Amino acid sequence: MKYLYSGLIIILLSGCVHTMTDDEIKTAYSLPDNFRNTAYIDDLNNNKVTLSYKDPVAEIKAMLPDSSFISVLDTASQENPDLLILLSKIKQARYQLKSATGAMIPKVSGSLDYSYGDSSDGLNGSLNLSWEADIYGKLDALRKSKKELIKYAEENYVNGQVTMAADAASYYFSIRKSAAQAYFAGKMLENYKMILDIYTQMRSAGLVDESEYIETTMDYLNGQNNVQKYQLEVEQNKNALYALINNKDINITTDMVYDTSFSPAVPKINDIPAEVILNRPDVRASVYTLNSELYNHYNKKMSLLPSLSISGNLGQLLASSTGIGDLVWQIGMSLAAPILNRQELYSQLKIQEETVKQAELTLQKSINTAVSDIEDASFAMSSSNKSYGNTKDILENAKISMSILESRWKAGLIDDVEYLKAQNDFLNTYISFYSAWYENISSSIMLYKAFGGSFSSKQLQGEL
Repeated sequence: MKYLYSGLIIILLSGCVHTMTDDEIKTAYSLPDNFRNTAYIDDLNNNKVTLSYKDPVAEIKAMLPDSSFISVLDTASQENPDLLILLSKIKQARYQLKSATGAMIPKVSGSLDYSYGDSSDGLNGSLNLSWEADIYGKLDALRKSKKELIKYAEENYVNGQVTMAADAASYYFSIRKSAAQAYFAGKMLENYKMILDIYTQMRSAGLVDESEYIETTMDYLNGQNNVQKYQLEVEQNKNALYALINNKDINITTDMVYDTSFSPAVPKINDIPAEVILNRPDVRASVYTLNSELYNHYNKKMSLLPSLSISGNLGQLLASSTGIGDLVWQIGMSLAAPILNRQELYSQLKIQEETVKQAELTLQKSINTAVSDIEDASFAMSSSNKSYGNTKDILENAKISMSILESRWKAGLIDDVEYLKAQNDFLNTYISFYSAWYENISSSIMLYKAFGGSFSSKQLQGEL
């Protein structure tokens, strides 16, 4: 008996589940000590302070404080089908935990029947009890696996918020960009039409070369194509945004006064790689998936060991024509070892071992993706800041140049065609400016996603 107890203790100690801590993940998965693009992050952090943790929706509102966008985002947060599905999956995971917990509780069933006989008849009742004693923690491991899946579902929801908010921002600001470009392209088209009319008259009088007339005609046709292109972009992004918010009515005006001074307000970035990476909800979801599969692996391993079952039966002849009652009470205990289905159980264990390997590789992939996203986004944000600043300077210089040309045109020093062509060059500068403006916002959205929807780690705020 002493050897039996010793053997059971060895089995239990060897079968304990060890889930990975954040510190172990940092070591096992070689999280970097520094980002390669630290210099660009430092550049973004100039004259900024670290802010407290915000949830993904609050973070992007602070970063892109546009009232119309915030209204769209609030609607999307309540109506987006993907988010509603993810909320449903959290509820589903919680019910699965309750089901797994219920499997550890003794099961009670009852029956009631009436019997007929030649000499007597009566009403019989019985109460049955069955319980598998969880001596190895097999069922508890399954319960803990479900708890990890709740955390996984919750992180998936946070990741869904990040994706939804980023998509809403991309669609909304793309609408603003394309609408502005369509407006200026329309003004250019009007000028092309006036130039073409002038050249048509000059052509009739033989005052213009045929090639110049053809080139002017082509400019006019290309101008029409550009207007159609920008209008199509507006329509496509409006439809995508309506789909995101479940086709709810919102006010998207494309004839607004375009604020050329608006730019994203990116806060100070926490540039500690390990905390940044482990703060991403997709990485945390991968961690919880791995933990869940480790618990499942323990459950499969313990299934190979004998199981202890306890059953009881209580029967009572509740009523009979002879008035005789009969009480039957039975308790049974059995220790059963899997023999005939051992090969099936062993195969399931090997399958689960491969599932654990897949979860480990998925976590590694999530970490690699996080590092790559952050490196790309920090470089893109720094680069777009410079490009946007340069384009703003180009636009200001173009305004000065256009003002000089307008004065010369009014003084009769240049003709109408030269003035209209110069004006189109100026309008084209506005179109280029809005491309740079949107790229700057798009880069900030890319940075927001790379940092998992928050620029301050939960760990650093003591919320994990």
